[in-house]
Amino acid sequence: TIRSERQADNEICVTVEDRGVGLTADAPTRMFEPFFSTKPQGTGMGLAICRSIVEAHDGRIWASESAGGGAAFHFTIRVQS
Repeated sequence: TIRSERQADNEICVTVEDRGVGLTADAPTRMFEPFFSTKPQGTGMGLAICRSIVEAHDGRIWASESAGGGAAFHFTIRVQS
């Protein structure tokens, strides 16, 4: 599921949510670090690149457990006037 909503301070928050296996205990604190992966064949670069792009545009990115099981990834970005 993908949804977006306008936040205070002229920000948009985009959430991408799945119904997969969820997050491991250490994943939320490390998953945006380069080379951290929970997949055996993963490179660990995808979320690190996403973080760099979002932060370069004055945004924030984070992950949380999804209420219905799985994971939710959120990022904010400023709305340009």
